Amino acid sequence: MLLTRIFLLCYWLLVCPSCFCCEGHLVQTEDSSDTGFDKYLGQSPIKTGIQCKFYSNVPYGGEQRNVFDLWVPATGDAKALVIYIHGGGFTGGEKTAAWDSPSKFGIGPSQIKECLMKNVAFASINYSLLSEEENRGVLKCLNDSRRALQYLRFYSKDFGFNGQYIGLSGSSAGAGTALWLAFHDDMAVHSSHDPILEVSTRVTAVAVQETQSTYDIYRWVDDVFPEGKFSIDKAKKTTLGKRLLKFYGASDYTQLESEEFKEYRREVDMLFMISSDDPPLYVLSKRAFNPEKENKVGNLLHSPYHAVALRKMCEEQKVYHEVYIADEDKSLSLNQTILSFLLDQLLAF
Repeated sequence: MLLTRIFLLCYWLLVCPSCFCCEGHLVQTEDSSDTGFDKYLGQSPIKTGIQCKFYSNVPYGGEQRNVFDLWVPATGDAKALVIYIHGGGFTGGEKTAAWDSPSKFGIGPSQIKECLMKNVAFASINYSLLSEEENRGVLKCLNDSRRALQYLRFYSKDFGFNGQYIGLSGSSAGAGTALWLAFHDDMAVHSSHDPILEVSTRVTAVAVQETQSTYDIYRWVDDVFPEGKFSIDKAKKTTLGKRLLKFYGASDYTQLESEEFKEYRREVDMLFMISSDDPPLYVLSKRAFNPEKENKVGNLLHSPYHAVALRKMCEEQKVYHEVYIADEDKSLSLNQTILSFLLDQLLAF
């Protein structure tokens, strides 16, 4: 009898690779062998407590880091998708940040589990990083995340979720990337030779923590930090200054004032992009206002002044927003968390 059971178990593992559950049990699911994604099915790195499919390192583009992980409820008809974009200053970081720490940036194993329990799929993506000899700048990284979004939406039916409703989340560089995707006009390229690029990039909601407000760093002088608290000359004396050229793919600082690079800076200016038709925004900032220390790189990148600037622009453009800044309210009573905000928006339809 024992040998018979072992034989049957081995048989199902061989002939039915699409029968994986996140907990390691076998669950018969709808056959999707014609999609080609079954080869990425595997064991979930976390215990979810719910039957689901886990896809590991699915490639969405041609670069080495163009991969994502995806959890999909076993129902095969998830109502929406949450995409997490990791931080790391565009020079480091991994998609594993979504589950290898206990909700440090608002997303962790318990949040992934909650998504699945509410019949919402969850993805965490990697993207190309800035190199030492960078000539394309941060748009290289941003456009990778754009393609990941389009790829997931294009194959949403194959994976088993509703691609119409997508929420974005991230921290630090991942937060800024999420804002860029959310506030940018639709980046679908019609009549493209690549059908992935024809897919809409518009999303339902965005929720971030410790974000930057704009990647036109020259705007930080007048539109983000208090008068006299930030300047490009001061930034050049920090490690941020050393990153500036690489960030824009420039070879010297004089280039950054040219029309070509002014256009580049506009293309990464999330504050400039905010308009009344943009999705609801949630921002959480736990850092303190430290104007006297703002030229320390960590304070510059994660200053609550970025949250203030985003709040101001959303008020002007009448975009629904919830902005929580710890240093404005020491008790910081949160009406919602990052995930509850996203789920409320995604499941409202």
